Parts: sequence; C-alpha cells; structure tokens
Amino acid sequence: MNARAWARTGSTPFVPSVARIDAGGLPAVIERGQALEHHGQRDEARRLYERALYDGKATTTAEAAQLLRLVARTYLHDSNYEATTDCATAALAVADQIQDDAARGHAINILAIVEWKQGNLDAAEQLYLLARQSADRSGESRLAAMTSSNLGIIANVRGEERKAREYYESSLAHARTAGRADQAITALCNLGQLNTQSGRHDAADRHLREARELATVIGDRSMLITIELHIAKLRIRQGDLEGARQSCEHTRGLIQQIGDSREAGEAEYVYGIVARAGGDAGAAEQHFLRAEEVGIARQDLILQGEIARELSELYRSQGRNRQTLQRLNHAHRLFARLRARRELADVDRRTAKLENDFLDVVRKWGESIESKDVYTQGHCVRVADLACALWMKVNTGDDTSLFWFRIGALLHDVGKLMVPAEVLNKPGRLSDEEWTMVRNHPSAGVELLADIEFPWDVRPIVESHHERWDGKGYPHGLAGEAIPLTARVLCVADVYDALTSVRSYKRAFTHEEAMDIMRKDAGTQFDPALFAAFEEVMRGSVPASTVNRPKLALIA
Repeated sequence: MNARAWARTGSTPFVPSVARIDAGGLPAVIERGQALEHHGQRDEARRLYERALYDGKATTTAEAAQLLRLVARTYLHDSNYEATTDCATAALAVADQIQDDAARGHAINILAIVEWKQGNLDAAEQLYLLARQSADRSGESRLAAMTSSNLGIIANVRGEERKAREYYESSLAHARTAGRADQAITALCNLGQLNTQSGRHDAADRHLREARELATVIGDRSMLITIELHIAKLRIRQGDLEGARQSCEHTRGLIQQIGDSREAGEAEYVYGIVARAGGDAGAAEQHFLRAEEVGIARQDLILQGEIARELSELYRSQGRNRQTLQRLNHAHRLFARLRARRELADVDRRTAKLENDFLDVVRKWGESIESKDVYTQGHCVRVADLACALWMKVNTGDDTSLFWFRIGALLHDVGKLMVPAEVLNKPGRLSDEEWTMVRNHPSAGVELLADIEFPWDVRPIVESHHERWDGKGYPHGLAGEAIPLTARVLCVADVYDALTSVRSYKRAFTHEEAMDIMRKDAGTQFDPALFAAFEEVMRGSVPASTVNRPKLALIA
C-alpha cells in the first residue's frame, strides 16, 4: 500500500519496532530523498519516502506525519492536487492526534498551496494564516519562512507590492535564522521577481545572484533552473539579449541533465521572447508553440495566457491579422479565467492592454479594407462611432458589451477584402456578376472570422448588417426582429455614413438630407423604433446647421 492509499483508508500507518531499523535511520532517508528531488527525480523520492513509512525508518507517529508531508510535496510539484490533498490531510490528522503544532502548520501550508494552485485565493490565504499561527506558537523559523513567502505571493497577486515585499523579507530573515538555504533561495527569488516587475533592476540582480550562489552550493538544480529563468527575464528587461540567451542556454543544459520538464515550457517561453527581440520571428514562433504544448499538458493557464499574448504580438508585427485576433481572443479568454480565479498579478492591466490591442488590430484591418476603396476612407471608424452611440441608447448592457460591439462594428465590412478593388471603385453600374460579389461580402466576412472565437458574439453584426426590416435585404432575407439587434443598429449607422459620404456613384448628402431620406425608409429598411432612437441620438450630437457627418466624442 502506498502513502496515498493509506491516507484514503484513514488507517494508522504501521510503525515498526526499533529492531527493524537499519543504519542511518530517517534522517538519512530524508537527505537521500531531498537529493533526488533536487535532481528532479520526484518519483524515486516518493517511492523512497513511502518505503520508509513501512520498512522501519519511521519510529514515531511524528516521523510518519513528516513522511506523509514529504510524499504530498512530491505530488504537489507534479500538479497532482488530489493526491497531495489526500496525503496532507492524513498528515494533518496525525499532527492533531499527537498535538504537534509545527507538524500541523506544515500540513496546513501544503493544503493552502493546493487551494492557491486551484485559484481559491481567499481559502489559501486563510490556511496560510493558520499555518503561520502554528509557526509562531511552535517557534519554528522554517515554517515561518514558508508561510511568509506564500503570503507574500498572495499580496503580490493582489497588487500589494509593499506588503509582498515585507512578507518576502520576513521569509528571508526566518530562513536565515533557521539555517534553511532552500527557503532562503525561495525568498530571494521572490524578491528578485518583485524587483524586476517594479523596475528595481539592480536590487533584482543582487537577490537573484545570491539565490544562484546558494542553489549552486547545495546542488539544487531544480531551483537553479527557476533562478536562471528569472535572470533571463531580468536581462530582457535590461535590454541585455545576449545575457538572456546565456541564461536560457544554462537552463536548457540543466533541464537536460536532470530530465525534468517542469520548467521546460517556461524556458521555451523566455527563449521565444529573446528570439523575437533579436528579430528571428520564425524561431520565436517555434519556441512559443513548444512552450504552449507544455502549458496545455500541465494545465498551466498563466503560461498559456502569456504565450497567446506573445504570439499575438509576433503575428501583429508580421501583419497576420487573422492569426493576431485568434491569439488575442485566446489570451483574453485565459486571462478572464485567471481574473475569476484571482491567480495572476496585475491581470486587469494585462486584460486592458489586450483590449487596446484588439482595437488597434481591427482598426488597422479596417484601414486595409478601405485602402481598396478610395471612397470609403474612415468609413469603419465613423460607422463604429455612430453605431456605438445608438447601441448605448437602446441597450442596457455593460461596458463589456459596448467594447465588443465596437469590435464587431469595426469589422463589419471585413468581407470586402474578398471583393476586387476595381469592383469596389467602379464608377458605373455593376454587372450581375459584380453585384453578386458585393452582396456576398457579409458571408465572406463571416467565413474570414469563422475560426476566431470572440468573447462576445460579433458574427451577427458582420453577417446581417445588410438585412432589411421588410425582409428584402441580404444575404438571408431576414425580416423584423429575426434580424439580430446588433445588426439592426449597425445598419442604421452604416446607411447614414454611406449617404453623407462621397461615393463613385453619388455626391455626399447633407445631414438633413440624409435624415429625410432615412426617415422615409423607417419601417421598410430600418427598424422604426431604432430609427426613432437614432434621431434622438443625432439631435443630441449634431447641430441643425451641421452638414455631412457628425462629430461624436465616444470613448472606446
């Protein structure tokens, strides 16, 4: 029976007699097991700890609880949270039975990490605080160092930089008091990462160098991998690409030595950033895609989100608009999940940056559409402004719906990319074949966006903005409220801008002329209630003497 199976039975582990203990005892087992863990051989370490539970190394209940915690830790590093919880809960039950406050705190700390890893931030914090109380009562500096470090991570995620720094510094002090190099390394890494984020590069460099020296002394290759990756990210922030590349190479060598793929995804991610910064887009893409594979395999949402964001930046620099939007959407969905789980520091700022990128990409894509048609320069932005003003008037949704409505409005004519420029700019009457091409642009737009999963449904705007209230529009001949509301709104704004713009076949109508023309079509081309709302919007935005198009000050 292994430790997890025993934990699930709720039985008391077999504690052998002293006569069965061979030389070295439990301290030698733990030292050997930790050496295996340092080299990434967690399966071997786990088997060693489990044998010690039943083969004579654990001579007391307290030692059995310690071995259960060590087994739980190996499962934790492998992201097997169910097994971790089984073993840590059993260790906690044993600690409660023997009233060992320090052992209790260590078990609770592991359970807190499981909550943290699963995004339950409040539950994790409460457990960390309980573990810290156990550390204070028992006077165990090692436990105090661990819990302070973990509380600092939560403070950092919540954007409480000063509080996080205080926790990390407290952790470092306790680790030094306890003579725990491993805990000191963790605290130094956390301080290095925090200082990198806040732009304190000299302090970050100092902390990370000290962490590397300590990890080298104790031979902890797993921690050396983590440290080198932090150093590589710092070098990128400093603009030292060669230094970042050297740290990546060192990381790769360590991963190959110990056969531990846990940090392989992070290493590929950093490699990708270095390659992109160095102008090698092809290599950057390959590194990012390999990192993504690891992130998916390990269900690491943070790594997946960062990779999607980096790929969007890469594709954007190459003018690959569809791929850019695909990756932006993927990153947005992942960051939304992380926001719900409150697992990632500064997630709101990162999400806002993604949304600004969305707007920039779709605007540029709209410009590429309009570059084919000399008569529609600025059409997509003007229509989006008008449509958003009307959408705010008739929709009770929140700012999120307004943002994604604007995205759809900016993309409403994307299907015109499939229409030849000579057709779009033809001054005379279109042939039947040419008119068919133009009428197909809503369906072509839907096809272009088919594999881009927007967080909000923009498809109806693209597909149905040429449908008519009386059912005589295209592409599907929808009528009345069968036409999606978003498309009905866009239709009104689209027609107004077309009327007040110069086209190959007509002059630009004044605002008053355009409104008169559209008023006659309310109830045939337009939803009459929507057009009435549009008139109210325009009365509030356009003075009676204003001609051509309105000037609306709308915040995207």
